Amino acid sequence: MLCLSATRFSAPAGQRALTVLQDALDVLDLDDAGRVAEFRRELAAYWSQRVGSGADTGLALLRAEPVDRDIFYHRGPGARIVFADTEDELERWLKNRGVECRRPLPQTRLAWPAGLRGPDTFPKTGRDVIDMVGPAHLDGKFPAGGEFPVVLGAMVDEAPIFVGTVLRGAPQKMVMKGFRPSRPRPQWLVADLFRAREIHAISIERLDAAWIHGRDANSALGQMQAASVAIVGCGALGGFLARGLVQAGVGSLVLVDHDSVKAANLGRHVLGAEWLGRSKANALAEQLARDFPHAKRATAHHARFQDLSSAQLQGLADCDVVVLAGVDLPAELAVDRWSATLEHAPVRVWTWTEEFALAGQAISLFGTDSLEPGLDADGRFIKRATSRWDPRTTTLGEAGCGTSFQPYDAADMMHTVLMGQRLVADVLLGKVGASLRRTWFGDREAVVAQGGEPSVEFDRSFTEKTYAWPP
Repeated sequence: MLCLSATRFSAPAGQRALTVLQDALDVLDLDDAGRVAEFRRELAAYWSQRVGSGADTGLALLRAEPVDRDIFYHRGPGARIVFADTEDELERWLKNRGVECRRPLPQTRLAWPAGLRGPDTFPKTGRDVIDMVGPAHLDGKFPAGGEFPVVLGAMVDEAPIFVGTVLRGAPQKMVMKGFRPSRPRPQWLVADLFRAREIHAISIERLDAAWIHGRDANSALGQMQAASVAIVGCGALGGFLARGLVQAGVGSLVLVDHDSVKAANLGRHVLGAEWLGRSKANALAEQLARDFPHAKRATAHHARFQDLSSAQLQGLADCDVVVLAGVDLPAELAVDRWSATLEHAPVRVWTWTEEFALAGQAISLFGTDSLEPGLDADGRFIKRATSRWDPRTTTLGEAGCGTSFQPYDAADMMHTVLMGQRLVADVLLGKVGASLRRTWFGDREAVVAQGGEPSVEFDRSFTEKTYAWPP
């Protein structure tokens, strides 16, 4: 029943048994203060030993502030209870997950009891929980029958740990027995029905951004949460970039794309078949909200950049970074011209793959810097990592229509996606403060085998290099 350190599998079985026994003796021989500290440090692990099979699951959108307070909760499908500090926060999380809820949402209490010292002090009955939290703080919150969850918190190494209890009252039919609907059983009598019964322990998993994005160890999270990024082009590159930036903790996204999800996209797009026929921008925003309901909902525009309204363009101008992900030259130049009209233009990041995704480019542009110095008269990038490709093999046409595409799969392009994501993050965190170019050099032998010619800089496979801008 003790939470002990792991042993090395390479050690003889006898030595491993002795090590575990010695660890147990070390814990049992601690003085009272040391024992309390040890049990507090492993509070969640010891609490989980009391969680039975089929128990409810708790999810916490709660601040790390160790202050007793009223909170809101919602019991959803799958025996899942979600807790939050405010109704707005809880409702937004549920809506992102596609769960409907009705206000007013029920309230309960979050308490940080000093008496929660170890397994011998864990509450066993409703009376124990009520006394630990304080009866006055639970008055009026008990439902007339059914179940009532309460959250207990503890600070461990300056990080919050939450555990839960579910108090069970009498069935509603029994609660109403002998009382009229117009004059129901008094609240103090309802509370009494919860006191004598055994409680059920539940585990609570944190859902706040600090836990999700680094388990309280991400010192850069505050900067990322405050940042806003627009992504123009929500195709294969842009889709994975958007997801990666949300996972990195970026607070707000604006997604721009005029295209819809087609079957031919599924092989290398972050979206799946359920989104066929839907706007890429809208579908991506909805999918990100489902997968990361704690994050702010992304704003989507189903349009080309050139067709955005003045209000939509202002939303992009308010972003910290505008990313162009694999879009065509007219859109790239339109963004250049638009940013030149702004007094304080956001940083622009251009990213795209070369043929067969065997190389990739990512460029950051600050202030009045533009992409044009890097283009020749035909709009082709002059510092390509590869050249002399046969267009008959690198750009193919879809059967029965005029659409063309480059043949490569999702694995091929991921190096460029990650390079672009790192560049955006470096800009947001102040690690990159000037215009520059990063180039991904993939498999050099594959370039030659496919009929391309590596550049002079392409002297080594699978490497990333940084260059000044303009070229």
